[in-house]
Amino acid sequence: MSETKPTKGKAATQERILAAATQLFIDRGYERSTTAEIARVAGVSRATVFWHFGDKRGLFREAFSRLLAPFRESLDEDVERVDSHKRLQEQLARSEQFARQHRIEIAAFVRWALESPEFREVVVSTLLDLNQRFANALTETVSELVPEDRDPKLLAQGLMLAFDANLLLSIFDESSRSADERSAAVQSLASLLPQRTP
Repeated sequence: MSETKPTKGKAATQERILAAATQLFIDRGYERSTTAEIARVAGVSRATVFWHFGDKRGLFREAFSRLLAPFRESLDEDVERVDSHKRLQEQLARSEQFARQHRIEIAAFVRWALESPEFREVVVSTLLDLNQRFANALTETVSELVPEDRDPKLLAQGLMLAFDANLLLSIFDESSRSADERSAAVQSLASLLPQRTP
């Protein structure tokens, strides 16, 4: 029992530090967020921040990785129980929901990648990897739907382009009405996929 408490304490401390760092990075930007301020907001010492994450750069990397963890996990969810049509709708809807819930954070990380050569590689490579994993999941589902003479990878990439454009536009256009219209457009495009005959 005494071994469980330190683990819980360590995990809780890390979460407080990550939450404080993410919020400060978003509010002030990376350069103007100090480890002293992150420690103060998290309610820990600077030494604790360094002990858990090494330095501010390491903290940034971990905050970014943790932000995207729920989406990574959603790609691994078991959706085999539903038919291919429903699965495709769910895959697009879950991705859209994640993008809407984390629009501010995603916009901030993307902005820093564009502004800072120091983080460009880690942010871009992480986002491209996530994008590819999502494309692979869509390709697998689309391959079950379309006739064998159609290329499921190309069709899935078309859906990805629409999804990515929607995500990019949501950073600049915060209108919920526009977001709803773009989401409906992506779903409509998915419904136009050629169907395999029974």
